[in-house]
Amino acid sequence: MRTRAQVDRLTTTEGAVLALLAIEGERSGYDLLKLVRQAIGHVWSPARSGLYAVLPRLVRAGLATSRTVEQSLRPDKQLYRLSERGREALGAWLEHVEPGARETFFLKLFVGKLTTHDVLLAHVEQFVSDTEARLATLRAIEPTNTNSGHDWYHRHLLVYGIERAQHDLDWAARVEQALR
Repeated sequence: MRTRAQVDRLTTTEGAVLALLAIEGERSGYDLLKLVRQAIGHVWSPARSGLYAVLPRLVRAGLATSRTVEQSLRPDKQLYRLSERGREALGAWLEHVEPGARETFFLKLFVGKLTTHDVLLAHVEQFVSDTEARLATLRAIEPTNTNSGHDWYHRHLLVYGIERAQHDLDWAARVEQALR
């Protein structure tokens, strides 16, 4: 069994799988993989082997339960369900704001119905802070770029990074307004 500190430090894959089980209820690994491809995969997509590997690990940690379903024409299948301990771990994972964790932020926003708007606002604030820092770094590089030689190529990515950061900040402001 994991300690409380270990539960608070779920991996992104563990958190995503627990969130899927919380939303969708009891599912097989195959069912979860289909759900990833259909929806959550637009913001987070694990390796197939990673998803299948995490399920028994969640059971061993007491965060999920499993049961075997016999099938007459196919091999038996394992169904997984979120445990109460898993629900608590998921809540702690959703509340944990992690600087620089862009993909995890998008995942947590995607499953946002599992937490509160206040929690999501804290994540948006961190996303904005991270994005502002990235934009400041890019803006500091901008005057040093000569736009010739190798810098001509670098400039294309620099402009892309600046425009993307500005877009991300505009988007985050809209998300923050909607959550308030």
